[in-house]
Amino acid sequence: MSNLEQDYNLRIGNGENLQPVSYKSLPYYYFLEDALSLRTGQTIKLKLSKNETGEDWYWAGIPVQDKTIFVGFPRSHINAQPPLVLMLLLFVGSMATLATAAVLVRHLVTPLELLAQGAKQIGSGEQPELVPESGPEELVTLAHSFNEMAVQVQELLTNRTTLLAGISHDLRTPLARLQLALEMLPADSDTVLIDGMKGDIEQMNCLIGQFLELSRILERGDKQEIEICDMLNDIVNCARRGRALINWQPSTPCKIINNPLALRRIVVNLLENAVRYSENKPVDVSYTCSQGRMTISIRDYGPGIPVDQLDAVFRPFYRLEQSRNTETGGTGLGLSIAKQLADINNLQIRLLPHSDKGIEAIISCDQDSTD
Repeated sequence: MSNLEQDYNLRIGNGENLQPVSYKSLPYYYFLEDALSLRTGQTIKLKLSKNETGEDWYWAGIPVQDKTIFVGFPRSHINAQPPLVLMLLLFVGSMATLATAAVLVRHLVTPLELLAQGAKQIGSGEQPELVPESGPEELVTLAHSFNEMAVQVQELLTNRTTLLAGISHDLRTPLARLQLALEMLPADSDTVLIDGMKGDIEQMNCLIGQFLELSRILERGDKQEIEICDMLNDIVNCARRGRALINWQPSTPCKIINNPLALRRIVVNLLENAVRYSENKPVDVSYTCSQGRMTISIRDYGPGIPVDQLDAVFRPFYRLEQSRNTETGGTGLGLSIAKQLADINNLQIRLLPHSDKGIEAIISCDQDSTD
């Protein structure tokens, strides 16, 4: 065995019994032919033979002076593994594609998340932060339109609140004069007519008070620690002094962080609504604190609310005409005020109908919520 074969696994042959290579599975063969042709100045084409073990040998005819010397090497000399290389290329390409896609998706999703959060804040009556106007042209246009809408909605709400508060406040003065005039009428005046007029004035004052309250609910109040048991006990005792029938039993302490005035107004509105339509039956009031969540339940046993109108009763001035008595009903603002106050202060209100008549109003929130 020559040193050439021993050291480099190459052989020198005479070119006998060589066959042309009809199929070259590796680019290496083409690169080798091109390199040899460039070095020798002649066209070199590889040829093929098999050794005694059946292994493929490739031969290149190198012209030397007036002779051609064939130098051969085995297939195993080419340390290339096409399947492994292909799998590696596919893996690297896939990882690069995934990384690029993740960056692009994140670049697109982040502005959309900000837009969704802003839309949720607008739906809750809050003023959202303006969305950064950056990114692709389409997102910039969308963010710009959203920011303009947010500003316009806030201005509209502010103007509506100011207008409603101004009108309601200005009506108090003529009503006060009317009430004073009624008090100064002669003693022999028609008492039935006077009592009716006083009742109308009192009802108008109640309406104006609710309008003024509605105009203030868009303002988020300061949050404080609230002891639920003490608050409910105070509200129930006040209602009982007004001859309301309420089943209530103080329980374990329960504290949350929220707007105390808003929560109190929500409970009072729901309790007054339950007492009004309880048909002289006791109203159940209870609360629970478990797993970081507080829940207040107010259950009446009146005629109830149709399932298809459970959402509608939260709209301003909406009143049921069949299941609620319109003569003893309120203005249609109590539940609306409660719902809007709940949305602003991260509270949830649900109305659950029961098969044995009546409605259960549930107020819930996280005990440690500070949002």
